[in-house]
This record gives sequence, C-alpha cells and structure tokens, in this order.
Amino acid sequence: MGNAINQDARALWLMLRRDGGWWSTASLVHEWRPTFCSGEITAMLQALTAGNFVQEREQMGTKTYCVTSSCLELPGSNPSDQQ
Repeated sequence: MGNAINQDARALWLMLRRDGGWWSTASLVHEWRPTFCSGEITAMLQALTAGNFVQEREQMGTKTYCVTSSCLELPGSNPSDQQ
C-alpha cells in the first residue's frame, strides 16, 4: 500500500475518530475481523501516521493509535468540505 490513503484507510480513520481513545493494532484487528488482517491494519496505520492523520504512542511496550486534536483531517471528511 505504501503511503497511500485508500478507502479502507479512510474507513479505519473515520472509526478511530468516531470512537475515540487509543487503540492497539491487536484491538483494531479484532474489531475489523474478518475484513482486514494484521498486515493490512499495520500498513493503513503507517500511512495514516505518516500523513499526520493519526497519532502514535507507545504504551507499555505496545504501539497505540488515536485521532487527536493535533491530527490533520482527511480531505473530504469534514461535512463543510462537501459544499
């Protein structure tokens, strides 16, 4: 996938933004089973993190991810962008 933000990554980002909190890769794989495997979730998180759409932090040896107020909005994700 490289650093591309595709529709799958957009869906993951929207879920992270809507549900809030910090999510580990394992918890996201469980949430999205059987739609995405671990490798797909990891690739999407890397792309979203590289684009500053998701914040990453390490918590007790595990990387966790969250959409925070310092994260960028994905283009077209704000209803006012649709006008």
